[in-house]
Amino acid sequence: MKRVRALVGMTARATKAAVAACVLAYAVCALPLARAADQGVIVLRLDESETTPQETTPEAAPAPPAVGGRAVPRVIDVPPSIARPVPKPAVKAASVVLMDAATGQVIYSKNAHVRRPNASTTKIMTAILLIEHCKMTDKITASKKACETPYTSIHLKPGEQISARDLLMALMVRSANDAAVAAAEHIAGSTAAFAQMMNKKAREIGCTDTHFVTPNGLYSKNHYSSAYDLCLMARYAFRYPVFNEAISTRKHFLNSRTINRKDLAVFSRCKFLKNYSGADGAKSGYIKQAGYCLVGSATRNGWRLVCAVLKSDNAGRDVAAAMDYGFSNFEPYLVARANTPLAEVEIKGGAGSAVAAPVEDVRVVVPKTGARIVTRLDPVALEAPIDKGAKVGTLVALVNGVPAAKVEMRAVEDVGISFARRAWRWTKIGAVVLAIAAVGRRYGAASAKSARRRRYRVAASLRGTDRFR
Repeated sequence: MKRVRALVGMTARATKAAVAACVLAYAVCALPLARAADQGVIVLRLDESETTPQETTPEAAPAPPAVGGRAVPRVIDVPPSIARPVPKPAVKAASVVLMDAATGQVIYSKNAHVRRPNASTTKIMTAILLIEHCKMTDKITASKKACETPYTSIHLKPGEQISARDLLMALMVRSANDAAVAAAEHIAGSTAAFAQMMNKKAREIGCTDTHFVTPNGLYSKNHYSSAYDLCLMARYAFRYPVFNEAISTRKHFLNSRTINRKDLAVFSRCKFLKNYSGADGAKSGYIKQAGYCLVGSATRNGWRLVCAVLKSDNAGRDVAAAMDYGFSNFEPYLVARANTPLAEVEIKGGAGSAVAAPVEDVRVVVPKTGARIVTRLDPVALEAPIDKGAKVGTLVALVNGVPAAKVEMRAVEDVGISFARRAWRWTKIGAVVLAIAAVGRRYGAASAKSARRRRYRVAASLRGTDRFR
């Protein structure tokens, strides 16, 4: 028994000594490293990006180290390519927005967020839902209500069938109101239910000044949009090739319709689409309460602009004037390529920094008279370990002090736990072991003492029994 107690005592003393050594080593080496690793410093790497002929990126000087956990901004000075700016456009429309189709950066605006009746430009949203909820080969049957819809139509007959693709062309080329109702009823069962879908989609896209009541834009007091929101809808719809085909088509034959075979050809009457150099899309609209409205797009040298005007006396003229101003005064600029390492982010407790890259190309629009681009990385609070593809922050690009682009940054490789953090973890484990050993020792001592007492009582009782024999 004495040997066992001696062995337990030696083990406890050895455990204490080992843990004390771990604590001392941590205090001397690991703790300073852990504190340094936990500061979360960010450094922009400023790797030179690959460029295209239209989008050049000048060589930038390396960025200094980050201070206080925030990246020191990267500054790019874009030299001028023209001496004087072109005067602002003489646009008579009540509302106008000119926007970069790729990034959504606004180039020119007037009453951008004023809510106004928007007539048949409504059909952009109707087209979006038709594309997203139907195959273009689907057959759609016209109801009596759809066929009785007033004003511009393709003269559908009750029970007539037509393919979703031809219905889309009727919507966007002739701006057929009956086609809009037929699409709404096919998708949602009623125009009221379809309007709810339209409003939900508008909110998803980011439209805050839009409310739909009808699928075609016929006047209703509570039916409205803004020039800015219409540009957002158009930008969203541009992702679908069939939409781009529809808005650029000037003549189409509705060969799938089954009853009214006398009205097959639909034509675009939009002068902007016909006459403007580079025009590749248009959706016009008119009702008395809205005036002339137009959402148009044009592409020159690979750069696409979208413009919306509301309440104009000549919408095509106003869109063309805004487009001329944009193409003459501005140009796209590539700041960084997608998936190209651009920044290093020190992760709290990490074995190294996380190399971060933008998930998509970082592009901005700059004045041809010259500009200063400043990029900064807004980090996300993270602790090691992190996996490849984890979001580490957002890259924000400002042109002359105005936010112009915002792109998510993700880690391009895994980041494990640092040696200091691992040492701290082992130190904590050692402390737990020591605590358990101390508790076990106390429990063992108490148990031994209790056993000795029991043996003493038993021996005393036996001695008393022997006395009476």
